[in-house]
Amino acid sequence: IDKYPVPQNVIANLQYAYKIITFSQFGQKSLEEKGFTSTLIVEGIDTEIFKPMDKQEMRKKFGLPPNVFLVGMIGANKENPPRKGYQEAIEAFKLFHDKHPDSAMFFHTQQITPGGFPIKALFQELGMIEACFFMNDYIGSFNSRSHNIAQEINCFDILLHPSQTEGFGLTCVEAMSCGIPVIVNNTTSMPEMVIDGVTGAICEASVRGRYTNDLSYVYPADVQSLYEKMETVYKMVKEKGPETAKACRDHVVANYNIDTLFKE
Repeated sequence: IDKYPVPQNVIANLQYAYKIITFSQFGQKSLEEKGFTSTLIVEGIDTEIFKPMDKQEMRKKFGLPPNVFLVGMIGANKENPPRKGYQEAIEAFKLFHDKHPDSAMFFHTQQITPGGFPIKALFQELGMIEACFFMNDYIGSFNSRSHNIAQEINCFDILLHPSQTEGFGLTCVEAMSCGIPVIVNNTTSMPEMVIDGVTGAICEASVRGRYTNDLSYVYPADVQSLYEKMETVYKMVKEKGPETAKACRDHVVANYNIDTLFKE
């Protein structure tokens, strides 16, 4: 369940379900409002794969500058407007980059289509193409495994995840398990992932949602709020880096470790 209210086509299909399982509190609550009972089983990750690593070694492996403040995004890029919030993220980063010219963004779009959002073109339009780093499209789409993505994440200082809709937000959990704080959008399941001010930040969603053809709404992130949260987490990383990294890791080990979830 990645929209509110629950789309009509989902409701129609649930009539035939033998058992309903949701993997976010948001999804479970949204279905309850429509009269459906579900079992909540959150997604989990292998915390022995997604763990802190040496940042400089990982940046060297991926050919990234050693001293930039690196903001990362990992997600699909298959439509425009982009579900993952690329436009809002880049526009917010522009405000951040103007203040912190030693910053850069890294993108791994592990699912791309011709109808996807033109990320590089917008960086060019905004005059900061030198601050854009991109995973090779083929490797990013077809030849990435969990171990590789864990290494990428360890290159980051922040993971940006301001999706307009999200059923869970697994990348957020993977990043925090690596000790990397996350900024999410205040919509659907994403606020559940992050402890605001401790393991990252939650930006405000746009007040006005966009009505979609499945009779539901999507809410883009507010660009100004997203920028302000970037400044907040930047300060966290600079002033309390090890403490923040430990809080991120501890949060995931306690709540999203796949071995613990399986036993329970």
